[in-house]
Amino acid sequence: MTRTHVHADQPATARRPLTRRALTATLAAGMALGTLAAVAPAAGAQEHEIGGAIRVEYLAAAQANGQSPEDFFGPALSPETPIARDGRFQVFQNDQSIYWAPGVAGGRANQIGGAIRDRWEAEKWEVGPLGYPTTREWSGKPSSRTEKVARGNHFEGGTIYAVPDEGTFVTWGLIRDAWWRDGAEKGSFGLPVGPEKATDDGWVQEFEGGTIRVTREGRVSFDWNYSPDEKPSTPSPEAGLGDQLADMVAGWIDQFS
Repeated sequence: MTRTHVHADQPATARRPLTRRALTATLAAGMALGTLAAVAPAAGAQEHEIGGAIRVEYLAAAQANGQSPEDFFGPALSPETPIARDGRFQVFQNDQSIYWAPGVAGGRANQIGGAIRDRWEAEKWEVGPLGYPTTREWSGKPSSRTEKVARGNHFEGGTIYAVPDEGTFVTWGLIRDAWWRDGAEKGSFGLPVGPEKATDDGWVQEFEGGTIRVTREGRVSFDWNYSPDEKPSTPSPEAGLGDQLADMVAGWIDQFS
């Protein structure tokens, strides 16, 4: 799919398209035909320079995943490319990208890839409501309901969770706040199993252990799908989201920073 970026100081006619999936497909085709040298640099070489904050994340994310940068990311498929809010991104062969923007995540760049990046694309990348990623991809804790372990990225405006056998879902706003207050995947609801949906009077999202609802007035309610002999922890039926929630959310995010 083609993505078009515009420099903040460029007219619309200066748009430059970058077809990331096409680049990856071309590279894969070259490998299959034994013509990799025609479409990619020799092993150990980099056709595109990797520098600055993106290079810092290139090295750090690979180390955090116990691999060399060459194994974790593969070769860079694009140069560092300017995008919204004076940000930059770079695409790599192994279904990975690194994004950076001034003032985001304390100036750190962050890796994002695979199904989570695809979900972010559906939400209109950094110009959509999620904004830029504020962490690299991380592994969550085993779900209290199923023991499944999701992967995720935090963003300026929410979080994307990739849940095994279920899909990739955005959580944000008061629903995410209430879910985190209950303990997120370790709480009584476990992991999300569906997207947030609009209702006549607000929004709703399904989780392994039940449903969280939010009215347009900001009132939160919970419906559990437990069997009668199970007793989930019970937050207030109409959760107030005050300073104590803000402190809890900050602590939750810190463990992934």
